[in-house]
Amino acid sequence: MILRKTQMGIMVLTVLVAASYWASRDQDDSKREPIRGLNTQLDYALQDFEYQLYDLEGLPSVRLTAPGLSSHAATGISEISHPVFNFIEGGISWEIVAESATVTPDREHIFLNGDVRIRRPASDLGGLLRLSTSELTIDLGQKVVSSDRPVTLTEGNDFMEAVGFRVNMMNNRFQLLNQVKLTYAVN
Repeated sequence: MILRKTQMGIMVLTVLVAASYWASRDQDDSKREPIRGLNTQLDYALQDFEYQLYDLEGLPSVRLTAPGLSSHAATGISEISHPVFNFIEGGISWEIVAESATVTPDREHIFLNGDVRIRRPASDLGGLLRLSTSELTIDLGQKVVSSDRPVTLTEGNDFMEAVGFRVNMMNNRFQLLNQVKLTYAVN
């Protein structure tokens, strides 16, 4: 025989189980109205980060490291402090270093400012190549860097100056555009 206290406990437990089930059952999401004015875009900042892009074969093609990045949701623009880019194409690694960079909202173009330096190690295509300028644009889709600012270029003991340049990292070619001055080392 079940005691009266036990019967009351079972009834209370049954009521609680039924109430819990009723409260937790799935509700029809189609009847819910979206929250108006909710901004799902966020401003964010990263510190001491690394960003990698890979080519279609899964090999690294672009690497970015920097001590800081801030992204502004309203504009879609990101600012990077002291970026170091490595572009790897055909076994050749191009390194680009700058004081700051601005990334466009479409993430296809990056504008570097300050003391911008490009370095390509020596290879069978040529000696150690160094470029220095004050501003630079990177087209990530085309892997082309360019500037209309004065540039100095050294390769081995050879020294060149120009105003404006374009480097295609896909085929390892560069163009000096205007007012080109060459100084060749005598061996």
